[in-house]
Amino acid sequence: MDDRRNRARALVADALAAVEAELSAPRHAVRPEELGAAREALRGYLAGIDSGALPPRRERGEGLGKMILDAWPYELPLGTLVLRAERAWRNA
Repeated sequence: MDDRRNRARALVADALAAVEAELSAPRHAVRPEELGAAREALRGYLAGIDSGALPPRRERGEGLGKMILDAWPYELPLGTLVLRAERAWRNA
């Protein structure tokens, strides 16, 4: 695995752990359905990185980014972490 994929994997794994922690002990005003959607997307990103089965870059969407920007509190560190992970996955 190249450096870009290793970095993406680390960021996605960190974001996934943070989302799961928020689901198990909510501290912020984020709907559980949105956290669940983020968790499933991050799991999919991680599986794709691990298997090497990533879609072409132009087909990697920004679904989490749109959801976070539209619905999550603006300065929520979890949102920033998930956005960074999704960006790294798109560029892996």
